[in-house]
This record gives sequence, C-alpha cells and structure tokens, in this order.
Amino acid sequence: MRKHKGSEPFRPASEGYLLPEDAHLAMVQTSEHLHLLARLTAPRSPHDDLPQAELSLKPVALAYCFRELADRLDHALRQVRWPGAPPPA
Repeated sequence: MRKHKGSEPFRPASEGYLLPEDAHLAMVQTSEHLHLLARLTAPRSPHDDLPQAELSLKPVALAYCFRELADRLDHALRQVRWPGAPPPA
C-alpha cells in the first residue's frame, strides 16, 4: 500500500464502482447468512453424506432463505454506480 504524504490531498482511485455503506452492509450480512446456511447444511457425520441421508431443513425454508438473500443482493447491486453518476432512484 502506498503511504499518503501530508501535503498531497487523498484521492480515491478514479476507476471502479461506488457502493453506498448500507449496500455494503447488506452484502456483508448476506455473506454471513450464506456461511450460516453452509454450516447448517454441511454433513456432520459420514452417515450424513450418504445418498439416503435427509436434510433437516425443509425445501420451502431453504427456498425462502435463498429468495431473501437474492433480494438483498439485488437491492445492493442496484445501488452500485460509477463515480460521478447520479445516485440511483
């Protein structure tokens, strides 16, 4: 990382996207939620990894979780913009 000299004003990189703080938070929370779902669905014993093993979560519950996560990501991604572009409506 390049050190900032006191006499030069800090300038962020001119290339890239801007992501509002609340959208970043939503993406972090979504990531944590996905990690939780991964832990909930991970095999806990060799028996859990057999073809006849059943998941203790109902498909409707998983579908709800995935739909909620997708909605959060969609909302966050709609807020991403180029620097200088008007904020999303």
